[in-house]
Amino acid sequence: MSESIFTKIINREVPAHFIYEDEHCVAILDRFPAVKGQSLVIPKTEIDYAFDLDDDTYIHLFKTAKKIAQASDAALNAARTCLVVEGFDVPHVHIKIYPMTDTKTALGAIMPQGSEADDETLAQVATQIQAAVEED
Repeated sequence: MSESIFTKIINREVPAHFIYEDEHCVAILDRFPAVKGQSLVIPKTEIDYAFDLDDDTYIHLFKTAKKIAQASDAALNAARTCLVVEGFDVPHVHIKIYPMTDTKTALGAIMPQGSEADDETLAQVATQIQAAVEED
């Protein structure tokens, strides 16, 4: 498997604007931001699905995201900061941090939204997930 663009960034093979780094993860500014100051928190281990991360890395990633979000709030005067965990466009899990300075623009305005589900469908899906939780 070839290295992800994030691994190349972490290894300094591709330039990026680093805002934080420790032994487990990095935080960089997103080169394609939907909002000013959008950043990414990326584990140094290349894993494409957040829930395949070991517990220590998973917890550390979210602690780091909190630190970056709070710094973004202060630096950019954000009204609220939103987080999205991804790994689709780039097969390397990452947390996108959106510092929202405009309280009239919800995160949904910059991300695709689904349509409202009916109660029957919601009940069916809830039952399926509850059963899987009980098996665990």
